[in-house]
Amino acid sequence: MRSIGTLLLGVAIVLLAPVTASAQGYLTAFVGGNFGGDSGVSLDESVTDTSRLDFGARLGATGAIFGGEIDVGYTPDFYGKGTIFDSSGVLTVMGNLVIGIPLGPVRPYFLGGLGLVRRTVDYAAGEGQGSVTDSRAAYSFGGGVNFFVSEKVGINADLRYFRNFSTGNSFLDLSNDSFNFTRGSVGITFRF
Repeated sequence: MRSIGTLLLGVAIVLLAPVTASAQGYLTAFVGGNFGGDSGVSLDESVTDTSRLDFGARLGATGAIFGGEIDVGYTPDFYGKGTIFDSSGVLTVMGNLVIGIPLGPVRPYFLGGLGLVRRTVDYAAGEGQGSVTDSRAAYSFGGGVNFFVSEKVGINADLRYFRNFSTGNSFLDLSNDSFNFTRGSVGITFRF
């Protein structure tokens, strides 16, 4: 676990250090949904709740074109309702390199980075497993656009793909430990 923390700290330092002195900081608060991919769990066929509300924030700095950010997102009840789990959650923490294209008040961007995906589940009564937590190194990539309605405030739309690196030991005694999903989100960006 210590090596994962060291990896995240190193990614943050590398990504945020090269931003030029004329860089502008930003904070984006977002809400969105996760979809697609292979969650590593076969849901009960009777489950109809496949919506996965996600929320979080991004803190970063960007120059004319290049920048860096830390993205933190959390999804409660990632595996939906009506499964063998009482509750579940997925936390993502990513350090990203951001490449933006300044077009006046509109700023499209592309990004990619490394970080951590942490899954936590509590089994339903009678399943006999208790609680299980799994943390894996992961990567993400995607893009989005900021539309600034004033000098300091903008509206953000973002789409990112997340995937873990390791497929070794099975998580939750499952035969397939691949884990990936896509997050679409909207938010408010504050520049400072």
